[in-house]
Amino acid sequence: LPVESRRQAKGTRFLWQYSDKWMTESRQEKLIWLRAQMKLTSQCWALKELAKDIWNRSWSEERRDDWQRWLALAANSDVPMMKNAAKTIGKRLYGILNAMRHGVSNGNAEALNSKIRLLRIKARGYRNRERFKLGVMFHYGKLNMAF
Repeated sequence: LPVESRRQAKGTRFLWQYSDKWMTESRQEKLIWLRAQMKLTSQCWALKELAKDIWNRSWSEERRDDWQRWLALAANSDVPMMKNAAKTIGKRLYGILNAMRHGVSNGNAEALNSKIRLLRIKARGYRNRERFKLGVMFHYGKLNMAF
């Protein structure tokens, strides 16, 4: 990029991440200009938006074909990182399709694990494993303490 274009592109990281809901007219104009200037970044942005659109569609058997088309586009892009992403998503496509089909994720389990880890850090250790289990059950076991 020319120096002047680089100056104008600086600090626009979050502009590429706005959803349509928050895209004002001035942001839209700036994004159009950036897409014309930064071809590789624009290609990544378009692939990201397409993947987001596929993910947000309601489930049908056509989703596999949609992801296959996306994988082909990403694999043929000029961006090596997108090619790597396409390989990874291709390997994990079965799980992605299952998550879309059943609407299940392990987000709640991961959140609880994070809280337990934070509890352990705040306590700066426990005397033994039993006390740790007791602490977890006390804080996150949803015990009814009313008498």
